[in-house]
Amino acid sequence: MAGWLSGIVAILRQNQIIISMKKLALLLCLLFPVAVAGQYSANNILAIKEIHQGVVCDSCIVTMAGSISTAPDKVSFLTPNHDNQFLYTDATLTRELSTVDPSKFYVAMGRFSLDFYPFTRVLVHKGDTIPHLDFNHLQFRTLVNGTLKNDWTDVASLKNDPDFYIGHGDMKSFRDQPDNVKTTPAEHYHAGKFELRLNDSLNVEFRNKNSLASVYHFSITRVRSVPDYFNFVDFSSDKSFEDILNTEINKVRTEQGPQVSHFEIAAGHSALLRFSNHEQYHFFGKTPKNSGIEYAIGKPENWQRLGGESNAKFTTGYTYIYLDKPKAGETVRIFLRYRHQPESIHEVTVSVGYYPGTAKWVDLALAIVGVILLALLAVFIQKRRYKRQLTNVNRKKNEIENQLQLLSGQLNPHFLFNSLNAVQSLIRQEDPEAANQYITEVATFMRIIMDSGRKELVSLSEEIAIEERYIALEQKRKPFEYHFQNECGHDLAAIDFPPLLLQPIIENSIRHGLNERVGKPALSITVRCNKTDLFVVITDNGIGFDPSVKPAGHGLSLTNRRIALINQKLPAMQIILQTNTTTGGGTITEIRLLKWLS
Repeated sequence: MAGWLSGIVAILRQNQIIISMKKLALLLCLLFPVAVAGQYSANNILAIKEIHQGVVCDSCIVTMAGSISTAPDKVSFLTPNHDNQFLYTDATLTRELSTVDPSKFYVAMGRFSLDFYPFTRVLVHKGDTIPHLDFNHLQFRTLVNGTLKNDWTDVASLKNDPDFYIGHGDMKSFRDQPDNVKTTPAEHYHAGKFELRLNDSLNVEFRNKNSLASVYHFSITRVRSVPDYFNFVDFSSDKSFEDILNTEINKVRTEQGPQVSHFEIAAGHSALLRFSNHEQYHFFGKTPKNSGIEYAIGKPENWQRLGGESNAKFTTGYTYIYLDKPKAGETVRIFLRYRHQPESIHEVTVSVGYYPGTAKWVDLALAIVGVILLALLAVFIQKRRYKRQLTNVNRKKNEIENQLQLLSGQLNPHFLFNSLNAVQSLIRQEDPEAANQYITEVATFMRIIMDSGRKELVSLSEEIAIEERYIALEQKRKPFEYHFQNECGHDLAAIDFPPLLLQPIIENSIRHGLNERVGKPALSITVRCNKTDLFVVITDNGIGFDPSVKPAGHGLSLTNRRIALINQKLPAMQIILQTNTTTGGGTITEIRLLKWLS
């Protein structure tokens, strides 16, 4: 049937027959002679109209889509649809009949009706009989992608199509009233409405209801369809668009057909995408109207209908997308699609060249500027990140220093409290001279530790001297032996050390370890080191303590907190405090200052 239509159109063109486009449209869609009860009427045609809210719209004639088979063992059927799209026998969506399997059909639209038509001839001579297929003995079923949609049903039990009116008219009515063709209802059987996604297949099978033998089958597959049939016309002109259509456009004689997706034009040129109405519009039945080509420029959004929203006017035979002198160096992106298949988009790119002599240096300048901008952006981001990190570090450093200063300040009242206890003990022993001397030495020692407490670091030799003054004060209150040994080999005056870090540990050994139960109480301080680490070991032979019980003393708690803060401030130089003790076996406290000498 499609070949027959192409032949009619070719004959009209070759003989230069003049006919209005509107009448040609209706003629090509309606020229399907049929007869009621199998008898041909010379002037009979087939017309399909839309039904709106149960009322036939006489002027709403739609595309005659379907397959009218001339073979007696095949079933003719129609696929009317509101998109006015054809049924094709070729997957490339042409109307050629060159196919190896006449039972396979293809569509581009997603929604359509399926109606069985009992007549099997298209053109006959006057007086001939058109074969009429008896559907009373047939059953059918439908499957979509192999899944059953409708089970076996008697064809004769089907009703008429509720959305499309199918009728017979005569040629005289078409000539007299092309907008309102008079018809009488035609026999047909509505199998249902179907909606297919891309690559979905509808399979329809027929069988004899008595013998259950297969009679016929066909499939309808929805395939991808995009508006890629156009001419690309490149020209240089300062004329108006109307002048271009009348002059420049006629200089190009390119065959209409699938195009490449990328084009190049010179700077200062304009371009047209020229769409033939033969491809752009489907005018088989309806008043010629845009079939639904839509386009967007730049991004696939804000779609516009090609030719506008109103009915198309067939004056020039073409419709255009006009690119008016795009900018030099720009790449224009054009997106095309059909309204009946919006999920399939065809992209066309048009690259605009540079003006003579500017291309190389413009590209080079843009590349250099791009590199500089990227470098500046990277430097800016890095500086902001560094500044933010530095601010956080300084804030944390200040917080740690404030806490260290606060803890150092808490050591002075702690020592003074212990010293006052010692003075009170001497007064009770009725030794005022000794008490007075002790107060003098305590005052001197307080000045020393107050000065040291304000410093972040002192030399290790200063720290040992301060601790030996304290030990001398404690020896006046409680006799015990004291030994100091330097096994490090370094000058202790050249080694930095946190001030008063040893004092609470020494105090704890003297006051809690070396009590009256110890026969010969003794205390020793030993300094050791290797290439990177410093070790200070404080040993006593006192009563020791149970390691599972937290040792008493406010001073030790302050020391642990100071070490934790120093480790936060100096993460690369960690301080570790480790105590080994047993009940009655003395205590060894080791302070390890890792990487302190590196």
